[in-house]
Amino acid sequence: MGHTRIVIGLDFGTTYSGRISVAWALGHCPDKPEVITSWPGQGNRTSPKVPSRVSYSDGKFLWGYQTTIFGENIRGLKILLDESQDPRVVSALSTMDLLTKNRKTAIEVTGSYLKQLVEHSSKILHRRFGQIVNQMDRSYVLTVPAVWSDKAKHATMTAAVTAGIAANEITLVSEPEAAALYCLKAIQPNSIRNGDVVVVCDAGGGTVDLISYCVKTVSPLRLEEVAEGSGGICGSMVLDVCFSEFLDDLIGKKNIPIMAKEMALRFWQEDIKLNFATDPDYEDEIHFVPVPGVKDNRQVSLKDGFLKLNGSQIKNLFDPVVQKVQNLIRGQIRSCEDSKKAVKAVFLVGGFGSSEYLFHRIKNVFTRITVMQPPNSWSAVMLGAVQHGIEGNQVAKRIARHHYGVTFRSRYGADLARYPPAIREWCDLEERWYVPKVMAWYIKKGDEIAENKPIRLPFNRSLADIDRSKLIFHDELLVCHKSESPRRRDETVFEVCTLESDLSAVPTYLFEAKTNSRGTKYYRVNYVLIMTPRSASITFELEFNGTSYGLIQSKY
Repeated sequence: MGHTRIVIGLDFGTTYSGRISVAWALGHCPDKPEVITSWPGQGNRTSPKVPSRVSYSDGKFLWGYQTTIFGENIRGLKILLDESQDPRVVSALSTMDLLTKNRKTAIEVTGSYLKQLVEHSSKILHRRFGQIVNQMDRSYVLTVPAVWSDKAKHATMTAAVTAGIAANEITLVSEPEAAALYCLKAIQPNSIRNGDVVVVCDAGGGTVDLISYCVKTVSPLRLEEVAEGSGGICGSMVLDVCFSEFLDDLIGKKNIPIMAKEMALRFWQEDIKLNFATDPDYEDEIHFVPVPGVKDNRQVSLKDGFLKLNGSQIKNLFDPVVQKVQNLIRGQIRSCEDSKKAVKAVFLVGGFGSSEYLFHRIKNVFTRITVMQPPNSWSAVMLGAVQHGIEGNQVAKRIARHHYGVTFRSRYGADLARYPPAIREWCDLEERWYVPKVMAWYIKKGDEIAENKPIRLPFNRSLADIDRSKLIFHDELLVCHKSESPRRRDETVFEVCTLESDLSAVPTYLFEAKTNSRGTKYYRVNYVLIMTPRSASITFELEFNGTSYGLIQSKY
């Protein structure tokens, strides 16, 4: 029992922690995951989700159900971890001001929240197993949107480490990949056979992620990406923003007290949005939204603190967001067709993915393709994450979404036709001309990538002397999002991270000594960074002269 392993999945959601928040399973029982449903501040009620809200009330840290909807809550932290998010969504959260007020960063607060999730899950496991749980190995799987930048994914990892989880115990997996693993096992029986292509549409609170897979084998499950993944900020939180703007336009922003707006938004989230279109006559349904303290206005059907809202108005709020999701699915299908692959099914998962209205709209548009919603659609990502943690990587091939590379100095003689003399640089030690900032693209957009085939990035330096303090090198990993990558670094190329290679432990006699025509002695230092792209992260290993010097640090 001492070597029993527990895999804990954490789905840090936008509005709720993935509607399932924390799930776990024993390593030898992958088909029996358990979901945590009791939370601090919830009393005797149970729920497979916990609000991803925190507050610093009178110097006391409160999280989840301990917070009140009318307090100064910091929420939507997942959105803030990625700097490239939709400004409309971010500003609607009013979180940035609270972060500034409490002198906290998004990573710090996210880490504090995750720490509470980890500590609470530990208490639950102690109740379940007793003291023997202390002898069990633990590993954690965190899910992240596939559309996130590498920096945002690294920020999630940093927050988890801040929460007290050891870095070597953490695995990041993309949300649609986790969902695919769950769907293909949970939807049984189904018509998916070896060689079929499926599109996974993970529609969550903030993001909608799509990835297309070819099911190479159903049992054991082996997948390959067919087309470059896609996605956008068109999750259910965008519906909340639309509803908030609808209220402002209808009633007047200045005419709605803050608490009334909060009550209306909560009613929208918990009663209207979740249940819209469960009735076939949804366009005829009527809702009375509480807006206490707002003056009566017959023109907008507002009376006695309630706003009358009909199905047609709700449909008008849903449709622009649903249209964006449909366009994303359409784009994936076309990409698969460009690869000579026909899509057999669409798996609709995630919080927004469980919407009846979204399901029927997609089903009515893509009539030749089977549209499926798995059982517990809210929890598909979380349970798939636990499955990934137990069974390991089941995706043999992925498709690169961007170009990745590094800069190097190209010998000028070989590039006379490409580069003008004005940009060349002279190296006194080697006594030759070089062209700086030439790009070496080791991963091209659309390339097939496999975890079992790491990518080697060779580097070299010329040093006047071997001073151990000078044997720590910093190299930039660069990215380009354009279809075509440039030959030299330009404004379309951005830094992903800085990689620190420490060769100070290498015996000096292993460095190649050279002498130039002037009798000046110098040293050539050649080393390799081994890059391994995974589901939602990239690792780097330092190699010199065929010997590994371990994983290296990356600064984003």
